[in-house]
Amino acid sequence: MTDEEYTEEKEGESVYDEEGRKDLVEDDEMSPEEEGFMKGYEDADEDKEKKESDEDEDDKDKDEDDKE
Repeated sequence: MTDEEYTEEKEGESVYDEEGRKDLVEDDEMSPEEEGFMKGYEDADEDKEKKESDEDEDDKDKDEDDKE
């Protein structure tokens, strides 16, 4: 396998998504413990984004109330 082929193959893999983590564990490039750690990271990031989204919606509602 050439360096270019290797790079193209690895571009689609990411430790930040479930599919990428599973592939890395199956290929013994990541331990199951590391996969669990990254899943926790991903879950925490999703929770943070949801919280920020909820806060933005609350701010919009408050602004609309202030205009009335």
